[in-house]
Amino acid sequence: MKFKYLFFAVAFASIFTSCEDDEDDNTSSASGKIIFSTTVTNPSGDSGSGYLQAISDFSGGVNYDNKNAIPLGFGSYPCVCKSGNIYVFPDYMGGTELKLKRYVLNNSDQLELQGAMPLPANSSAANVVEASEEKAYVCCQSLDLIIAFNPKTMKEISRIDVSSLRNEGVSAYPGAMYIRDNILYVALEQYNSQWMPTENAIEMALYKVSDDSFIKRIRNTSLGICGPTRPIDNQSIFEDENGDIYINCVGSFGYIPGLDAGIARIKKGETDFDPSYTFNLTNTKVEGLPCDYLNILAKCQYTSNGILYAYGYAIGLDPENTNTYTARTGAPVVVDLRNKTVKVIEGLPRSNGHGIAMGIHEGKIVYGSANDAYNGFSTYDPKSGTIETKVITVTGFPSFFHSFK
Repeated sequence: MKFKYLFFAVAFASIFTSCEDDEDDNTSSASGKIIFSTTVTNPSGDSGSGYLQAISDFSGGVNYDNKNAIPLGFGSYPCVCKSGNIYVFPDYMGGTELKLKRYVLNNSDQLELQGAMPLPANSSAANVVEASEEKAYVCCQSLDLIIAFNPKTMKEISRIDVSSLRNEGVSAYPGAMYIRDNILYVALEQYNSQWMPTENAIEMALYKVSDDSFIKRIRNTSLGICGPTRPIDNQSIFEDENGDIYINCVGSFGYIPGLDAGIARIKKGETDFDPSYTFNLTNTKVEGLPCDYLNILAKCQYTSNGILYAYGYAIGLDPENTNTYTARTGAPVVVDLRNKTVKVIEGLPRSNGHGIAMGIHEGKIVYGSANDAYNGFSTYDPKSGTIETKVITVTGFPSFFHSFK
């Protein structure tokens, strides 16, 4: 069962080592203000390769293969920061080239490599948060380590060891990070050897950005949820227009009753979890969902006014398929953070765990989908409610999307 748990814990990543191209691609030959990645797997879905490319045309059912793409590590998503920097990670479970790479879109709207930084072996690096032009952080989850580095030079500055924050019988396992008011918030997932939480508790570590000094650890057991953030989804911790931080907690991914998924909040001006905000997804009935309840929100995209779009995953959506890599268990949903409701977006197809891309393009919510009819992208217009499926199709499963438009 460990590997099944690991599949969800590392965001539907491979349990085996896959190959990655050892050579750096300085510039991709494709161009455009839209970037997306695909995952090409073996038939069982448990290993394969990833690809990232830039495109200009997002309409008309155009099909894109991967001939103009750059290679990605299998089981990880790129991370786009507000600066425009695009970070690419090695294979989540290891690989042939352990480097964090920084790309940008150049003046020709092509992906251009700006630098690379070596990473420690077995690091499971998965997300980056930038504090300034000259300081950023990358979490190395399997090592209970965070590395501060200079994005301009791609040189290491310092290290934050969170291993002293482990609870008994687990690893601290730093997840997604966020910076507010010059404080680095680091989710502590506290997983055991089965990549599972052992108690309904959420924890985070807080550090000063100025010198990486430890401020405090915060912890809550009253909210009844655990597993803060989905490690490779940097959108699983975000700030709304009121300055409040929200944390998507994945619980035990639906495998252990009582260890639940949900959403926590840290209010503006405060540095502790808000005990008055309780949003347990495991017992929130979902409108339009045949099996009533979701196990987790696997991918998030906050917009405004408390509205969060997501991929909600429920094992009960495809109970006959026991292969967690290929089962169609992902449903596009809209989450109202203020009213604490979840609703399925009718008309958008369900997807497997690899086809989980999400983003915003020209005011529309974009969902990647790996469904029975096609692999590609669909859109939902929040203003009109209009849905367009099969906007473009791709080779492989659409795993990441970002539009600079």
